[in-house]
Amino acid sequence: MLYITLMKRIIVDIDNTLWHFAPVLYERMRILNPYVLEPSKWYDFNFWRPYLNPKDFFEIINSIHTDQEIFTPYPDARLFLSSLKDMGYHITIASHREKDTLNPTMNWLNKHHLIYDDIHLSYDKSVLFDKCTSVIDDSPIILDKAARSGIKGYGLKMPWNENRDYQVFDTLTDILYYLKA
Repeated sequence: MLYITLMKRIIVDIDNTLWHFAPVLYERMRILNPYVLEPSKWYDFNFWRPYLNPKDFFEIINSIHTDQEIFTPYPDARLFLSSLKDMGYHITIASHREKDTLNPTMNWLNKHHLIYDDIHLSYDKSVLFDKCTSVIDDSPIILDKAARSGIKGYGLKMPWNENRDYQVFDTLTDILYYLKA
């Protein structure tokens, strides 16, 4: 009898999931508009709209992604990803990024020994949902789409994703313990 083992596939975001993106975004936004609210008050995922036009906002985000290599991941990011691998997950790092930020992204992941199987950079991670069992992301948009698709979604607790129909945790280690249970 032939048995086929299906590998569990998990999608893991980068920004505000593997490293603390929000403070860097805040500092760079303040250069253009000093009245931007601090991250602890970003209750809506589109918090930036009253403060910056889309062009400026996305240029700031792209500049951060281009500079990715200078930032440090969360202290438990390496253990989190290596533990997922040990649990038998195929890890797809997926981020809403421009394709030209692939090298800084890969360099950052490799520099910090963050294990992954593949990388997906685009503005629609949901195209990966038919091939995954779980999603780790901070975006309420992605986590809501995952829930509607019947996929388990988890994230780190942020002001913009609390009080929703998915589980958010204080640390990646907390997510890992939950997945192991």
